[in-house]
Amino acid sequence: MSQKQPKKPYENRLFYFSAALIFSSLFLMGQFARTVKKADDDQFWEFTSMFAEIYKEVKDRYVEPVDSQKLFEGALQGMFLTLDPHSQYMDPDSYNQLEKDTEGAFSGIGIHITIRDGVLTVIAPIPGTPSAKAGIMPWDRIIEINGKKTEGIALIDAVKKLTGPEGTTVDISVYREGESKLLHYTLSRKSVKVESVYHEMLKDAPIGYVRLNKFSDNTSRDMRKAIEEFEEKNAKGIIVDLRDNTGGLLKEAVATSNLFLPRGKLVVSTKGRMANQNSELKGENDPVTDLPLAVLINRGSASASEIFAGAMKDHGRGVIIGIKGQRSFGKGSVQTIEELNHSFEKDENGNYRAAAIRLTTAKYYTPSGISIDKIGVTPDIALEMPAGMELDLRRHGLLGEPEMQQDDETTTKPKFSWKTYGHNGESTTTAENGETTDPLAMDATATDEDSIVGSAVKDDDDYSTGPRPKRIIPLDRKLFPDAEIEGAKKQEEAKKKKKSGEFVDYQLTVAKNLLVEQIDKGRDMLVPSATDLQSTESKALAKAAAK
Repeated sequence: MSQKQPKKPYENRLFYFSAALIFSSLFLMGQFARTVKKADDDQFWEFTSMFAEIYKEVKDRYVEPVDSQKLFEGALQGMFLTLDPHSQYMDPDSYNQLEKDTEGAFSGIGIHITIRDGVLTVIAPIPGTPSAKAGIMPWDRIIEINGKKTEGIALIDAVKKLTGPEGTTVDISVYREGESKLLHYTLSRKSVKVESVYHEMLKDAPIGYVRLNKFSDNTSRDMRKAIEEFEEKNAKGIIVDLRDNTGGLLKEAVATSNLFLPRGKLVVSTKGRMANQNSELKGENDPVTDLPLAVLINRGSASASEIFAGAMKDHGRGVIIGIKGQRSFGKGSVQTIEELNHSFEKDENGNYRAAAIRLTTAKYYTPSGISIDKIGVTPDIALEMPAGMELDLRRHGLLGEPEMQQDDETTTKPKFSWKTYGHNGESTTTAENGETTDPLAMDATATDEDSIVGSAVKDDDDYSTGPRPKRIIPLDRKLFPDAEIEGAKKQEEAKKKKKSGEFVDYQLTVAKNLLVEQIDKGRDMLVPSATDLQSTESKALAKAAAK
């Protein structure tokens, strides 16, 4: 129950003294205040007065003692919560962690995450890491970490909870579209070293294969070396694999694109509110190869990967091969990291530890002027995939990934429902028969707070609003005679058991075959085959292209 107590004279004096201190502090940080317009100054100081009053009330009257630093940091975090999920205040620990991450080595479960639609969302697992081997998928929603609800969690706090000393474990609960219940995993943290480039010549075709795990400092240099090696071995085509590549450095995405594009060709443009955020980034050198190119993407390809794929697609330099019903992730915004002049924390020598802010300042646009952000890159060719192939691929690993023991993950039957979820971060009750209520079986009175379906899950129609692929390739029934198609509605009859045999990376196999046909027979990869035209969708695409 709220109670309004009258203030005593000494309390008023304390209030004005506290407000004066805050005003003085903000004035010393006054570079901001001096740069805003006069109309905004009045509003700024009005809000500051209100903040000082609230701070004083909380500090003096809250039921338990409150740490002043936590109050101020909480206020700063709250300011950024009103912006997009990529903008944030980074305390010294968070800023230090960011610097470690850019070095490419850390201890954790190997996962890239973001906040999408208010829910902690997986962009992609890092190939070869515990998350990938456990079967974590792009667009999985992490609902719990160590039994605690992730609703409202800040991105940097989620990173802190998921990383930790090697050999320790973390429990996560995941919502996956199409599953009626949550999936629970216990993952062992391991030292994760992300190598930027892996390459080899395919054994059964004159094709060079390059997998880019991320765009780091030396990616373009290492890619150039790989291309030169392919040329020495008489490669006739190149496959660049960007699946689950969540991005990296903008300059490396541009430099890597320039290896395939002529000098002066636009790679990407950025547009923001400030003039210095508007730019066009073009190739500065001559290309190092003109070999036919295929680029593999999936819904875990993000940011710098989308810049590379978008440039190859818009200039017709390479054919983008993806999965039917999917585009790339759609992370197309520019973040500027600015180290702050002020900090709350000191080190053991009494020196202030550096804090920073990460602020979204612009958005990326492909050479044809298409925004990547929240849309993604549409593949030129979309493949029908066997049901479960993406999960199998992550457990098996992409080409060249090191083998990892399968003891990193434990899965238990999910026991979660928003309707039976307590505010203390623990599941509360179950149904009378002892079973947990299906989280998707909501009654007519369920609200947005009861279910994550409304905000966290992509509707099937989301993919129909953007550009369509130029070609759809049906599932190869010679390779997968009994497989269900990914995304197709499941039949009521019992599923057929999978036939045991050698694992096939179907997306890579199709890309290789298409390149070989182009090299040997001069066949355009984008022209539908007779087999393609047996499907209704392929017929419709061919008819639309003919108009």
